[in-house]
Amino acid sequence: MLSLDVSGRRALALLVAAVFLLTSIEVAGSRVANAAPAAPPGGYGFSVGASQIWMSPGDADRELDAAAQTNARWMRVHVDWAAIERVKGEFDWGYVDHWIDGARSRGMQVLAMIVNTPDWARAPGAPLYAPPVDPAEYGTFAAAVATRYRDRVSAWEIWNEPNLPGFLGYADNRPAVYVGLLKAAYPAIKAVQPNSTVISAGLSRAVGADGPPNFLNDMYANGAKGYFDAAAMHPYVFPTGLAGDPENAWSDLPRAHDVMTRNGDGNKKIWMTELGAPTSDPGAEGVSQQEQAKQILDVFAGLSAFSWAGPAFVYSIRDVDTANRGNREDNFGALLTTDFQPKYTASVLAR
Repeated sequence: MLSLDVSGRRALALLVAAVFLLTSIEVAGSRVANAAPAAPPGGYGFSVGASQIWMSPGDADRELDAAAQTNARWMRVHVDWAAIERVKGEFDWGYVDHWIDGARSRGMQVLAMIVNTPDWARAPGAPLYAPPVDPAEYGTFAAAVATRYRDRVSAWEIWNEPNLPGFLGYADNRPAVYVGLLKAAYPAIKAVQPNSTVISAGLSRAVGADGPPNFLNDMYANGAKGYFDAAAMHPYVFPTGLAGDPENAWSDLPRAHDVMTRNGDGNKKIWMTELGAPTSDPGAEGVSQQEQAKQILDVFAGLSAFSWAGPAFVYSIRDVDTANRGNREDNFGALLTTDFQPKYTASVLAR
């Protein structure tokens, strides 16, 4: 397993100690310091996820309005190949148009994340998250997306969390399979938009070979170098927080950058395309709304110390089902409950 070098461990220890000085949030009951929170390099934004596909335009606008009431500079849009090109060669761009245009009209830039495989492009019986049988089909779709949105989007993320088995269809040799997608998409997008920023998929916390630094190392071993302009990570630190566990996703960040440096990519950024914490029950790894806000701002403050950190995206804007507190995934909303009531972080991040 890859390990952080001595200087990296020292820097990480100092950073964890310094975060509590850098962070402007102070939870005391329900009180927060009035100073503006530290902003990560490149600013911050929000990631919504697959619910963008089926959300009504009215609800989407309410979520966009909530994001616009913060200092968000970015919106991550889920560009779902399986939903858009259900029949080969026939495209329905409706929901993507709405989110991209809505974000831009509210002053936010867009990161478009291209993910999921339609039935016709994946192996019979393979799940939605499985890669296509022919990676070139993914490249063709990526080119179509870039062509449509070339005047509105210039940052592209290739897939989501391929280090987690379920998010790449439990494929064998996932680093190699994922690099195949990168090699198909990168030149396809660059042919349309040479000055775009193409980002490798955000890697989520895991252990062993699936751990982000190890998976990234295996990507390089399978030829990833030269096929991404920036890497991405998902530094979730719930439920214990930034300093609670030295092996949580926070400690993976400098390790991942060490891998990039060893492979000649130390000058490239790492974007944080998801971060946050659920407000589910403690038994479902949840935290209070106050602790959710604190963890988000702790990560923001910590990122400000990394010269290689790119924009950061809070997942997500609104709870899927606030009442279902036994389900972690239903309670990641940072700004709103399911019925659009403001959550604590909304006041912390308000303009």
